[in-house]
Amino acid sequence: MIKKIFGLFTLILTLSLTLFSTAEAAKPQAELLNIVAYNLDRETVRIQIDYRGRLSDSDINLNAAGDMMTLSMNNTSPGRINKIIRRNIQAKNIIENVSIDYDDAQTKINFAMMIDFEVDGYTASMKADNFGKSFSQVIIDVVKNKKTRSPYAGNFSGDLTGHVIVLDAGHGGSDRGAVGPSGLTEKEVTLAVALKTERMLADAGANVVMTRRSDVDVASPNASNTEELGARVAKAPYDAEIFISIHCNAFSNPQSNGMETFYYSASPESYRLAALLNDELLRYGGLNNRGIKSANFYVIKHSACPASLIELGFITNFEEERLLADDEYQDRLAQAIVAAINRFFYE
Repeated sequence: MIKKIFGLFTLILTLSLTLFSTAEAAKPQAELLNIVAYNLDRETVRIQIDYRGRLSDSDINLNAAGDMMTLSMNNTSPGRINKIIRRNIQAKNIIENVSIDYDDAQTKINFAMMIDFEVDGYTASMKADNFGKSFSQVIIDVVKNKKTRSPYAGNFSGDLTGHVIVLDAGHGGSDRGAVGPSGLTEKEVTLAVALKTERMLADAGANVVMTRRSDVDVASPNASNTEELGARVAKAPYDAEIFISIHCNAFSNPQSNGMETFYYSASPESYRLAALLNDELLRYGGLNNRGIKSANFYVIKHSACPASLIELGFITNFEEERLLADDEYQDRLAQAIVAAINRFFYE
């Protein structure tokens, strides 16, 4: 009897281990969605890899030595990043080339560097955000070692005298934009943040041009969408150096969250501006980072100067609506925009 019981226990254990191994083998692979690399300053590069799926800490490993850096991601598939990797790698002063190897559910992203980690005194650090959610990120910072380093990268004078900056508060007048669950409108938030940003920039000596300074249509209440957007672009003077359009995001799912920045793909300087805005909004605002994305939005496509459209957060998300209505949080968003503009001119 004891032998039979022991034999039955062994069979159950064997079957359990077999089923566990089969389940592990059948674990769905995470799909890599996007990769971007951009300069935070002359001696710092940020690399951002977005993926969809579930990975553990042990699935992601970074190795940096000599002039090579490799990010190994187990249980992944490279998705479409092979097709987009070349156009999204902007940091040519530090990254020479990027290649992808894929074998047996492991994706390796290989970075051939223009620097030597040991000789030139660079270090690479990695952090992973939002594990277990449908959209996650791995962020790598390649940094030149310094004895002291400001938490905000860059060497800013804070003097923007002579610089001409256009701020576009999205929507307004007959167009209220998106509306939050408590009734907050997008046009209110964008104007409030734009006016706060204007004051900070003016204090730094900048010449700020506002597409609107009150709750009005820029063209007219009966204008078409193209006429309204065209009137906003036309507000920029011939010597404008930056155009920033301020918006709030919205979606039918109230759980949608985070901030993001957009640029027109034909303009490298617009990408740099969008990347800096993205970085500072993440620092100051602290929301989920949905990334830096190319788009054909009218105001950034038709702007004659570097332009970016920023989504401050989801007004349709109850918690983010609360933040977007908060005066102190609006100040932080304005500070983020000013910090990004400083870096644009002084890095």
